Amino acid sequence: MKKLLIIVTVPVVLETWLKGQPKFLSEHYDVEVITASSLSVQSVEANENVSIKTMDFTRQISPFRDIKVLLQLISYMMKEKPTIVYTLTPKAGLLGMIASWISRVPHRIHCVVGLPHLEAEGRRKIILTKTEKITYFFASKIYCNSLNLQQVVTSLTTKPVGIIGNGSVNGVDTDYFKNKLTQDEKIKIIENLGFEKRDFIITFVGRIVKDKGINELINVFNKLSLKYLDIKLLLIGDYKNETDPISAKSMQTIEENSSIRYLEFQENVGEFMSISKLFVLPSYREGLPNVLIEAGSYGIPLVATNINGCNEIIRDNQNGLLVKKKNEKSLSDAIEKFVADKEFYQKIQSNVRESIVSRYDQKYFLQELLKEFQKVEDMV
Repeated sequence: MKKLLIIVTVPVVLETWLKGQPKFLSEHYDVEVITASSLSVQSVEANENVSIKTMDFTRQISPFRDIKVLLQLISYMMKEKPTIVYTLTPKAGLLGMIASWISRVPHRIHCVVGLPHLEAEGRRKIILTKTEKITYFFASKIYCNSLNLQQVVTSLTTKPVGIIGNGSVNGVDTDYFKNKLTQDEKIKIIENLGFEKRDFIITFVGRIVKDKGINELINVFNKLSLKYLDIKLLLIGDYKNETDPISAKSMQTIEENSSIRYLEFQENVGEFMSISKLFVLPSYREGLPNVLIEAGSYGIPLVATNINGCNEIIRDNQNGLLVKKKNEKSLSDAIEKFVADKEFYQKIQSNVRESIVSRYDQKYFLQELLKEFQKVEDMV
């Protein structure tokens, strides 16, 4: 069986974005995953039925650690001789593509899931742009997870850039991401959060950082919660050790506003999705955000910025609303529309799940991914 090496920078990608993908691919390849060390590695190995090798990856720019990992990757690939190296996330892509080229891996596939340089400035923007170009140079095949992102990536390379299925990096298990809890189970979850049955719960899931639009979301919600006493905000995600922290004012508001609940990263967000009335992603940049697809699979109306990826998932005024980036008024108007206009809410809600299932079902995506890998192998 041919060896497939999947490289991602941090294990949380395996627990969220790629959940189930290594297990599916292991039916067709000898799959091994390389990522950073984490307490969750053993459980991911068991769930995915693949072996995981850890290396000292970091998401930050760290030349000495990066060179160390690059040398480890080269040594490992020279020994294992994989047929395909498949990388996702910027740092994994850069190091994985260089190492696999040096190691003469025949098929070097990189999937672009987001472009950090789009929101960077100054020297950091220059560095991030160059690293993307270097990654594409050493890759033998490039994919990206959204149609709009494809246009941006194409401007950075002369190589063809593909899309798998309708986009995404893994599709969504629409049977799993489905609202199946009883009313009594939902009430218990709501009460455990300190909310009430009648509350209109607005949910965000992701990194609690500036470029996810958290500052704008907190400011908007803080004002709306004075006007609508039954709206609540549930924030789920990590903020520790992030390089793009939210403002001190936002942190203070999260702590002081009794209508806001913050939970650290949860491996299973299904129970929280099931009690959500609205899902909000006011991000500055995205590839094709799986979390938006997952929320939509639960039948939750969506609000997100009119940016790459989000504007492919959301069909404005059909399954959600698109808002202007970094614009508090636009965000506030959209949220308030769902809170105040019950007829509009019901119309949108009735469309959401089908709009996701028809385009992003995981079974369809994984079959398309396998077809692409097989096409790549057939290339001379």
